[in-house]
Amino acid sequence: MSKSFQKIVFVGFGNVFNAILGFAFISASAKILDLESFGKYALLTTLLVAISKLIDFGTNSVYVARAISTEDKTLNNTFYTLKIILLTASIPVSMIILLIFRLTSLHLTLYFILGLIAYSINYTLAPIFQKLEKFTHWVLLNTLPALIKGTFAILMFTNLIALTLPQAFGVFSLSLFASVFLVFFVPKEYKEFKLNFSKIKTILKEAAPAGLSLLIYEGWPSISNAIAKIAKDFSNVGIFAIAEKITSILALASVSVFTVLLPKNAYRKKQKENYDFKEIFMISALILLSAFIGIFISKFFILRFLGDKFSDSIPLLGFLIFASAFTAIHNFMEHYFFIEAKTKYIMFLNVGKLALFLILSAILTPAYSLQGLAIANVIAALAALVATTLIISKHQKRRSVLEDNLILN
Repeated sequence: MSKSFQKIVFVGFGNVFNAILGFAFISASAKILDLESFGKYALLTTLLVAISKLIDFGTNSVYVARAISTEDKTLNNTFYTLKIILLTASIPVSMIILLIFRLTSLHLTLYFILGLIAYSINYTLAPIFQKLEKFTHWVLLNTLPALIKGTFAILMFTNLIALTLPQAFGVFSLSLFASVFLVFFVPKEYKEFKLNFSKIKTILKEAAPAGLSLLIYEGWPSISNAIAKIAKDFSNVGIFAIAEKITSILALASVSVFTVLLPKNAYRKKQKENYDFKEIFMISALILLSAFIGIFISKFFILRFLGDKFSDSIPLLGFLIFASAFTAIHNFMEHYFFIEAKTKYIMFLNVGKLALFLILSAILTPAYSLQGLAIANVIAALAALVATTLIISKHQKRRSVLEDNLILN
């Protein structure tokens, strides 16, 4: 087994473990809260995750690639300055969106802002550990908050505590501050910081295509939940959200692969070696296999642990699981564009995918309700996978021709 594959397995196991604990908490919340309150909880959490990605906005991947392939001594200062700017920008955006959905109680608003601050710390530490290939620390950034949520899940399932909507959202948001503990494991040279605005525009320009794509990708659940709310009510959001949450574990595969292979292939490019596609094809096959298995496991879980309250989620599972599988594959394939500095393709692919999804949702949701929304998800994901494969194939052929011409000359 190759070293990179071993790392992928380790990171993947860590991500799945974290997801199980997180899912235990959302399941406990779904069981205790009424359907409408759970719908609000689902929309709040997905909105928080989506808006928090403004703090990343593609700059994390650009930072990792630049830190490995260049000798820029001011990069850390620029990166930290960017995080402060992006966090500041994310707060008014979140306030506007909370106003639109009328989720502006004092507690919910406070927990939302604190959640953004916690995410900003997490997103600042993650690329440092990724660049240094300290994947144990990278996984722990999410394991520590997950352990807190898992503990609350046990207390809720055993009826020792019963949380209200604000309390459940508070646990979700405030648990993220546990990752602050890992600051102590950051090397000394990364703790020295001075504001540096000199290259902000350059990095943002480079990161913007991937940043927009990241917002679309991470905001996808909140977009789907918002459509479910517009189509009917918060109860609709709860039904759709629990099905989508179950299928989201597959998406962790792309995160695991991306985390390990981005620095590996950045080093390969620095050494003028060819991009390695063999691992990509093998992992894609494993993800599709896991999708088939996931359909049966997820149906059993809903019937066994959540009961009749979420029985309407079961018909959505098959569509959403394969949508998640196709999305996982095309998302980790997209890191090819980071290595080749062709991030504009990521933007085109994801904007096109979103446009197709919105068009299909407008057509199918009124006719088929939540099932129509699920069908729109799987068609858009498959289209994005096909388009990604074709673009990479075309780019590789063009590159091979150029290399052959250079050899001949």
